[in-house]
Amino acid sequence: MTDTRPGGDQPAGVSSDTYSREYFLTECDGHEEFEQGRLPARLQAALSIAGDMAGKRVLDVGCGRGEVVLYCVHQGAEACGVDYSADALQLARQGAGTEPGHYQRADARYLPFRNESFDLALMLDIVEHLYPAELAAALGDVRRVLKPDGLLIVHTMPNLWYYRWGYPLFRGVQRLRGKNLPSDPRARWQFVSTVHVNEQTPLTLRRALKEAGFSARVWLQPTQSYSQERSPLVRSVMRFLASAYPFRWVFCDDIFALASKAK
Repeated sequence: MTDTRPGGDQPAGVSSDTYSREYFLTECDGHEEFEQGRLPARLQAALSIAGDMAGKRVLDVGCGRGEVVLYCVHQGAEACGVDYSADALQLARQGAGTEPGHYQRADARYLPFRNESFDLALMLDIVEHLYPAELAAALGDVRRVLKPDGLLIVHTMPNLWYYRWGYPLFRGVQRLRGKNLPSDPRARWQFVSTVHVNEQTPLTLRRALKEAGFSARVWLQPTQSYSQERSPLVRSVMRFLASAYPFRWVFCDDIFALASKAK
C-alpha cells in the first residue's frame, strides 16, 4: 500500500494498480468460485469461525472482489468492505448489485471509521500483501475500530515453513514421478512474486498480532482438496501430511488466527 497522507513515513508498498481486474479474475485465489457465485474452501473455513453474524457490524479489510462482504450480508450482518484497489471495488460493487453491502476505497492503515465501531474484522489473504511496517500499522488500526469485545479473524497463505521445507520434498517426489516443478513455488503464478511481500509462519503471525495488542490463537488447518492430483493414493498422502501432527507444520499451507483485544 502506498502512503497517501502528507508526510506519511511508512515505506511505499505494492502499488494499488498491481491489483488489476485481470489479477482478481485470473490469478487471485478463488476467482473460479467467484465466477460461479460461491466461496472457496479457505474463505468458508475462515467465516465458519465467526459463528452467528446476524445484527453484527463486520469489516472486511482488503475486500477484493467483495464476495466475503456479500456472504456476511446474507448472514444478516451490516457489512463493509475496504480496499485500495479501484478495480477491486468496481468488481465488488458489480457483484453486489442491489445488495446492502457497503464498499469504500481506503488504506488498511488508515481506516475511515470511528473507534470501537465493529463487532468483527476480517483480514483474509491480505497479511501476506503488506510489508511488516504496513502490517503493524494496519493491525493497530483494526484494533482501534474493534469494539472492546470485538474479534479479528485472519487467514494467510502460504505457510513459509511449507515453502522452505515441505515444498522441496514434494517437488522431489514429483520429479521421481516424471513431473517437473519449479524450484521456487511462487514461479507457478504470474503475480505472486510481486504481491507476496510478507509471507508468514504461525510464529511470525502470532508475534505480529501480539505486538499490535491482540491476544490470539493461531493454527494450521488444511483447506485444499488436492483435486489437481490424479492419483487417489497421492491425494490421500498429501491430505494426511497436511493435517497430521507434526507433519502439518511443514506441509499445511493455510494459517488461521482468531484474535481479540489483549486485556
